[in-house]
Amino acid sequence: MGKNIREIAELAGVSIATVSKVMNGYTSVSAKTKEKVMQIVNDTGFMPNSAARELVKKRSMTLGIFLTNGLTHPFFQKLLGGIEVALKEKGYDLIYLAQVGWTSEYSFVRHLRSRNVEGVLVFGFQRKDLNFDELIQAEIPTIFIDLDLSGPRSGYITSENRQSIKRAVDYLYSLNHRKIAFITGTLESFAGRLRFEAYRQALEDLGLPYVSEYVAAGNWEKPSGYAGTKRFLALDDRPTAILCSSDMSAIGAMEAVLDAGLSVPDDLSVIGFDDIELSQHLRPPLTTIRQNTFQIGKQAVELLVELINNPNSPPPAESIPTELIIRDSCTICRE
Repeated sequence: MGKNIREIAELAGVSIATVSKVMNGYTSVSAKTKEKVMQIVNDTGFMPNSAARELVKKRSMTLGIFLTNGLTHPFFQKLLGGIEVALKEKGYDLIYLAQVGWTSEYSFVRHLRSRNVEGVLVFGFQRKDLNFDELIQAEIPTIFIDLDLSGPRSGYITSENRQSIKRAVDYLYSLNHRKIAFITGTLESFAGRLRFEAYRQALEDLGLPYVSEYVAAGNWEKPSGYAGTKRFLALDDRPTAILCSSDMSAIGAMEAVLDAGLSVPDDLSVIGFDDIELSQHLRPPLTTIRQNTFQIGKQAVELLVELINNPNSPPPAESIPTELIIRDSCTICRE
């Protein structure tokens, strides 16, 4: 049977406060004491949140966030703005839960409880990355961003991926484009899969053939957009427009066109997805699908707090509308 914090302290020959400091990462505890306490914790299967219950008889008012893309990713900067506003409105703090030690032995539950968070936001992951079943089954309030996982106390929020891609394809069609290529995101991801499926469906709806040579596998990043576009340009019957799954891949596509001695949009029209800050400053400015990342961040926190405060509330599955931002990277096809 698992020990409580008082028993852990007695076994280690230290105070309850010292055990708490070790479990919460305080640097004021000696390495020798920390090692001794952690050995007992691991041997007994002690869950650190037991310490929080015994030492602190009030709510922590703290949320956690798991990231894979890092704090500097362009998408995350706008997301964080919305998160920050909602945190202030709800009276919560936020802890960034670092990736150190994320192996097959990693435990979401142990990590979260050691930080005494009431709920967690998860962003940038794919289903295969980690054992999310453990997190969902533990019924720790969780909101996944761009990942369609749910459980009794878990839900997700994403952009309106399918309608966004359809709107972009329809726009290119209205400019007389009939040979529309597509650079995917990571197809193992929720958003990447939906956007690719929506591209195929949009072609079908317009009576356009699906041409496999007009699809390049990407990973959201600039190099994949560059490589995919170089392949398109080498085709005998090359496309007249490229729809990209992200702005970064669209930037790579535009560079490939320029390096080939061609022009955007005169030789090839390009559309991105995200509307990161840089997109409006490109030459030409990028036509793109604007995600309301600020609203996604804000609403993610609001949904999470609702799950925390109302355990019986239904798991959310929210889709935030997007907007097609028309700039100068597309023009009428004259073929």
